[in-house]
Amino acid sequence: MKIPRLFKIHDTKRSFRKELRRQFRLALTAAIGFTIAFAWREAIFNTFLNFVSRILDLAPNHYSAKLYAAITITIFGVLLIFLTSKILKEKN
Repeated sequence: MKIPRLFKIHDTKRSFRKELRRQFRLALTAAIGFTIAFAWREAIFNTFLNFVSRILDLAPNHYSAKLYAAITITIFGVLLIFLTSKILKEKN
C-alpha cells in the first residue's frame, strides 16, 4: 500500500521540528557551557599566574609571567585531557 503524500509531508514536518528542538538544546547547552568557562577563566588564570610568578620570582603583571602561566595551563589541560580520555576509554 502506498502512503499518501499528505502523510509524508506531515512526517517530514514532525521530524524537522524534532531535529530543530534537538539542535536548539545543543546550542543552548554549548552557550551555557561557554559562559561558565568564561566565568572560570579569570580565576584559573590568576591562580596559575600567582603560582608561576612565585616560582619564577617575577611580578604577576610581567609579560613573561603571563606567558609562562599560559604555557603551564596548556600543559596541565593537555595532561588532564589525556588522563580523562584514558579513564573514560570504552572497553571492547
